[in-house]
Amino acid sequence: MPAPPNEIYQFSIISALMSGLASPSSSVPMSTLLTHGTFGMGTFSSMDGEMLILDSVAYQFHADGSINICSPDQLVPFAIITPFVPTLTKRISLPNKKAMLEEIERLFPEAKNAFVIFKIEGVFKRVKIRAIHRQAYGGQKLAELAEGQAVREFEGVRGTVVGVRSPTWSVGVSVVGVHAHFVDEERKMGGHVLEIEAEDGTEVTFEGSVSGSFRLELPQSKEFGEKELGLDVLGIEKAEG
Repeated sequence: MPAPPNEIYQFSIISALMSGLASPSSSVPMSTLLTHGTFGMGTFSSMDGEMLILDSVAYQFHADGSINICSPDQLVPFAIITPFVPTLTKRISLPNKKAMLEEIERLFPEAKNAFVIFKIEGVFKRVKIRAIHRQAYGGQKLAELAEGQAVREFEGVRGTVVGVRSPTWSVGVSVVGVHAHFVDEERKMGGHVLEIEAEDGTEVTFEGSVSGSFRLELPQSKEFGEKELGLDVLGIEKAEG
């Protein structure tokens, strides 16, 4: 049975990535993940780059700047996905990344404790994105990988932001606040959004929905079951900021 519109499905938790759990045994195939939605983001086995899912097509952004469409058998240790159906469409100004959160709070004032799914399309004056290199060894932690992340900046680019605003109570489970990935219109570049701003004096198109349902599936691997997962709030903010 297809998932209801805007129901969020998440595989694993951000604290597992922070602890370096990204092995094949703690992952789910892309083909299985895509049965839960059409729109989302995540990462890959060994944390090999960044993932964006748009219109049921999954893209992998590598640290070397290359991009590929994912195969059904690619393994995913962490992802969040939904059958996105926007309930609100608005033209907004976007002077910086912080404005994403401000707009969500303004447009959905009664959703402080819910997940908000959003898409932003338009021409961006500047986009600063990152992709992390795959783990050099099993169990290498996300915070360490983020220290050597590949950062690129682009100007005057048209593209799409795929994002989720997660509530404060989800700390350690999801990325609290705004978590967003970007892909350009030509599907030649993308990654995790670090900074973004629209062209001066122009607006971009914001589409959003509040999700009333959140499904979490945990890895069934031995390593996940035995690992002591702590809560590294500052580490998450640094790695996913």
